[in-house]
Amino acid sequence: MTIKLSLSNRLLLAVSFVLSAFLGLSAFSLNNAFQASADSAQRKQLDIIKISLLTALEFDEAGLITLEKAINPNFNIPNSGLYAQVTTGREIVWQSHSMLGMFLALPEHPGKDNETFSTIQLNDDEATLLNLAFGITWENEQGKEFSYTLNVSQDLDTIMKQKANFQLSLWYSLGGTGLMLLIAQAFILRWGLRPLHDVAIDLNAIESGEHQRLSKHYPKELNQLTQNINTLLDHEHSRRERYKNSLADLAHSLKTPLAVMRGEFETNHNTETLRNTAHEQLDRVAALVDYQLQRAATEGQSSLQAPVSLGEIIHKILGSLDKVYQSKNIHRKYQISHDIFIHADEGDMYELLGNLLENAYKYCNKHVAIFVETQSESIEITIDDDGNGIPEEAQNDIIKRGKRLDTQKEGHGLGLAIVSDIIEAYQGSITIERSHLGGAKFILHLPK
Repeated sequence: MTIKLSLSNRLLLAVSFVLSAFLGLSAFSLNNAFQASADSAQRKQLDIIKISLLTALEFDEAGLITLEKAINPNFNIPNSGLYAQVTTGREIVWQSHSMLGMFLALPEHPGKDNETFSTIQLNDDEATLLNLAFGITWENEQGKEFSYTLNVSQDLDTIMKQKANFQLSLWYSLGGTGLMLLIAQAFILRWGLRPLHDVAIDLNAIESGEHQRLSKHYPKELNQLTQNINTLLDHEHSRRERYKNSLADLAHSLKTPLAVMRGEFETNHNTETLRNTAHEQLDRVAALVDYQLQRAATEGQSSLQAPVSLGEIIHKILGSLDKVYQSKNIHRKYQISHDIFIHADEGDMYELLGNLLENAYKYCNKHVAIFVETQSESIEITIDDDGNGIPEEAQNDIIKRGKRLDTQKEGHGLGLAIVSDIIEAYQGSITIERSHLGGAKFILHLPK
């Protein structure tokens, strides 16, 4: 079974692991450094005491040793923890008063002017001593040499207690520091991840219907995410509205042809007339259904859509229209500043440009011109033809569903209504003017 942790718990767990490992390694390193420093300091201290003893010891002609003066008060206190002894072979020549009643298992003679450090036990493991053994060779006036070993010992209990106290203090201090850091880190993570928690709360509010969009008060790192989510929500809301409106409009639009057919069936008994009326109204119903389905299927503007090439779409549409209207021998002019891309649904662009270009080919005499250029915040598409044009008083109505000027042409006036709906869904604009070629001029502005 997989345990799913929240983002904050994941971060807290990772930080706790890293911090614990860091503090543990730090404690280990500091403890080793302190112990090495303490051992080195103790050895240096024994070395200093050794030198002091060598300067204070005196030898006579027989090799006997006497102490000129007291070097350290602890040498005169029994069991003080600091001891000194001079031996030749196994014979004790001199020892400090602190060794009264004590026996030390001393190491062998280290050799002339050599020194060795070792640990020895005092009186059957009562205590552990750090011992410094130094080899001395003294020569009298007759050239006779005497070999001695100077042993300086110090109780390790004191230094061991210091090490233990330092280790305990170290773990307490680092443990307390680590605990405070973890608590602080938990608060920092909670504060730092608060915007993500707010996003989750806002999304829950959207799911429950309390809000329509995410709030805009988020850190800049989340702006792109929240803007895209809001864009997606707006896009989905717009699509639902189009579905709703399209169904309502379709239901309303179907009432007229159905009423006409019902009236004909009730009042007219001529079979041929009924057949013609039925075909006419059924064609109208089919056109209305196609229009509303196309209207509902329009994607609308969204920055989340992949960009499509307008140049490629127009080129394909013109290639098809050139074949369809080959008999008219149309001269077309096509100009695009560069390969322009737009964030839109490819199907919507084919429907939009296909309807406008087909109207231009259908109503022109010989010439059609298409210009595409990019502006600061939009893309401008201009389509001209040299046909009869559109009267000024009809230009506002021509793009509305059901309006048409030439009733002799095939169709139901829905093509430009589809164009209008697509442009509205993409928050663009369309205007109709008189073309310099003599016909109609359609000017489209679509956001990039």
